[in-house]
Amino acid sequence: MTTGDKQAEFKTEIKQWIKSHGLDYRWVAEQCGVSEITVRNWMSKKNIPPLKQQLLEKVMVQIPAQPETLPEDNIAGIKVTANLNLTIQLTPEHYTRLAERAQAQQTTPEAIVTQAIRELIDTTAQEAPAQLRNRKIILPDS
Repeated sequence: MTTGDKQAEFKTEIKQWIKSHGLDYRWVAEQCGVSEITVRNWMSKKNIPPLKQQLLEKVMVQIPAQPETLPEDNIAGIKVTANLNLTIQLTPEHYTRLAERAQAQQTTPEAIVTQAIRELIDTTAQEAPAQLRNRKIILPDS
C-alpha cells in the first residue's frame, strides 16, 4: 500500500469517526492547534503531517467510534449526541420555546439545560449503569 493510499484510508477513517461522534472539522482543528481551513485542506487534497496524524490517532483511540444516538433515544425535533461532549440540536420551534422559558425565568437556555443535566446526574448517581443509559432529559412544556 502506498503512502497516498494510507493517507486516503486514514482520512476516510477520520471522516467516519467525526460523523459517529457528531463532531466537525472545527473541533478537529482545535484538537490539532490549526485552523479549520487547514483541516479541510487535509481532508480534500493535502497530506496530514505525521505529528498531527499521530495526535488524531491518539484521540480516536481514546474516544472510540460509537453510534451517534440509539433509536429509542430519538425525540421528534431534538437530537442529542453524547460521548465526552454533549451536543443538543433543537428545531427552531423547540429552541424558541426553551428561550421563552429562559426569559421568563430570567436565565439562559444553556442554564436551563445545564440545570436539567445536573439534576439528572444527581438523581441517578445511585442507579445501575443500564438505567443511566436509558434516561432521557425532557424539558417540560411551557
